[in-house]
Amino acid sequence: MSTQHDSPAGGLAIVTELSRRFAAGDGAGALALFHPEIRIEQPLSLPHGGSYHGHAGVAAMGESFGRYWERSIDNPRIFGSDDAVVQLTTQTWTALESGRHATVDVVELFSFTDGMVREIRVFQQDTHALLATLEP
Repeated sequence: MSTQHDSPAGGLAIVTELSRRFAAGDGAGALALFHPEIRIEQPLSLPHGGSYHGHAGVAAMGESFGRYWERSIDNPRIFGSDDAVVQLTTQTWTALESGRHATVDVVELFSFTDGMVREIRVFQQDTHALLATLEP
């Protein structure tokens, strides 16, 4: 995991802006903060789990997630330094088929290259509770 950061804007500022853009519904603006070789790692136990690479991978991850759930993200708490950042959010996932929902904390570990987000490792607090929302 690279933690090199060459931009005057540090990791805390980048993740804070990323969070703001997502909250505003500005997906294109959020994507602009991702390095072209972004890597996002989701838990393999989830239907959209795995490793996604590049901007096309980010789109594929969103599409895969969107087949199963809608999500609200609340209370972003952002900690770290210019080189490495942790974001903790409270997320409510609602299954499209069952309508059931679960609320869990999600921890994301960010690293940066060339002043952009290069890697995000995602850790949902309770994947079992999220998967249970998909059961008929």
